[in-house]
Amino acid sequence: MEKALIAADAVSGLLVACALVMPSKKLEEVKISTLNKKFKQKDFARNVDRNRINFCEEIGLSKEKFFEIALNGLKKISQTLGI
Repeated sequence: MEKALIAADAVSGLLVACALVMPSKKLEEVKISTLNKKFKQKDFARNVDRNRINFCEEIGLSKEKFFEIALNGLKKISQTLGI
C-alpha cells in the first residue's frame, strides 16, 4: 500500500503538469500516450520523481495501466481541481 501511495502522489504531479500544457488546460485532453511521452522527457515536470512512479511496477501494474487508472481517477474530480 505504501508504494502505491508514493507512486500515486508522484503521478498526480505529472498528470497536472500535462494538463496545464494542453490548450484548454484540462485533464480531459490528456491521453495515455501524452503521459508516456512526457514521462520520458526528463526536462518536463522536473520535480516529479520518475523513480517513485516506477513503484507501480513493483505492485504489479505496468506504467501504462497505472497512468490509465490515475488519469481516470483525477478526471472524476477535475472540476474540483479546476483542471
